[in-house]
Amino acid sequence: MTSDVVWKRYAAIWSLKEQERSIELAACLAADATYCDPNGLIEGPAGLSTYMGQFQQSVPDAQFQIRSVLHHHGRSLANWALHGPDGAVLQAGTSFATLAGDGRLQHISGFFHAAEQRAVP
Repeated sequence: MTSDVVWKRYAAIWSLKEQERSIELAACLAADATYCDPNGLIEGPAGLSTYMGQFQQSVPDAQFQIRSVLHHHGRSLANWALHGPDGAVLQAGTSFATLAGDGRLQHISGFFHAAEQRAVP
């Protein structure tokens, strides 16, 4: 799976129901994956799935769109936008990840852009 594909697939997981998330998380994340954003550090796919469920409750029907991906030497950078149900950009950000040997995301760090950067296409 290419870096672009894994990021797009991973982004879609944030909108999936709990029973669908585990299969997709296993496909996109290494077993020892971690996720970190300004809200804290999450360990393992199961912990991330729980966090995603909480996220869905706070931002119902929102969807992430990967805008661009850069990749080299087992590291990857994805620029993304979070869209509300009406298509408006609610948040933009950048996520960095190290990749496992098989190309799955291993250690992900998410960064949220300031409000004035959200309108960037």
